[in-house]
Amino acid sequence: MSNLDELSSPPQTALESQDEVGIVGQYYDDKTARLVRKYGPGPRIHYHVGHYPSSQTPLNVQEATADAIRGSIRIHQEGLLRYAAKIWGAEHRLSGRILDVGCGLGGGSLFWAQEYGADVTAVTNAPEHAPILEGFARECGVGGQVRALVCDAMHLPLDDGPYDAAVAIESSGYFDRPQWFERLARVLRPGGSVCIEEVFTTRPHGADVWAEYFYTKPASVLDYAEAAKAAGFELVDDVDATSETQPFWEESAAWTKAVLDSDDTLSAVARRQLRISLLANQALGTEWQAGGLRLGFLRFELR
Repeated sequence: MSNLDELSSPPQTALESQDEVGIVGQYYDDKTARLVRKYGPGPRIHYHVGHYPSSQTPLNVQEATADAIRGSIRIHQEGLLRYAAKIWGAEHRLSGRILDVGCGLGGGSLFWAQEYGADVTAVTNAPEHAPILEGFARECGVGGQVRALVCDAMHLPLDDGPYDAAVAIESSGYFDRPQWFERLARVLRPGGSVCIEEVFTTRPHGADVWAEYFYTKPASVLDYAEAAKAAGFELVDDVDATSETQPFWEESAAWTKAVLDSDDTLSAVARRQLRISLLANQALGTEWQAGGLRLGFLRFELR
């Protein structure tokens, strides 16, 4: 699941126990309606940052409506997946049997299936998301290519492989990295890829700002590389896209403010949640710009 939402969460470092894994699943189950409101409608719903090429003229968020801002967010979220596909060579690495680990409502799973013909196992620990995801897959005409698997990432079934690749879009920050890579080494074929798009820490303050809002502290690229190497993987791609994802935070904050200003039907609880979201998005945008957090695309190969 990636991780953009409208509710504050206590900071955590990694989810190690089954109780913690269940908490995260329940956390996202409870927020499905809010996620759909901001990042929907379906069928391809994403909740991760967007990619904004420097050649594009940015949306004037001061004058745009909430719907217009949401439309721009959706376009650029899809743009992030297209950028990832180019970096990772999706036409030959992500066109076979793949795991979409932490799939959320399945936007990425549908993307890989529809755009590249992949056979996708969409891994989620939020039980409510599984039937929604499979319904979206049928709506898209890829019901036979996408199946939901409710489990935690550290306990992927060993009898279900081998897979050609695993993808994690802003979800791996929730995992016990050594345990996850060890598990992936047992379910991927030799030469298979682990493709990760994630927020990485570059200084303690950036990690703290992230953790104040989301459910985990980000790690460094070195942390990933060391865990992967111990499990038999080699880091072969590392692409920084921090500057090209910075505008997401402005649009996300602007959408939240537009809803607060225009929707008179919001309950007191919903209004409080949106105010928390607004402050968090503004703080994250500031940290992004200051260099305290990094958005990167990594690819590891199993040797």
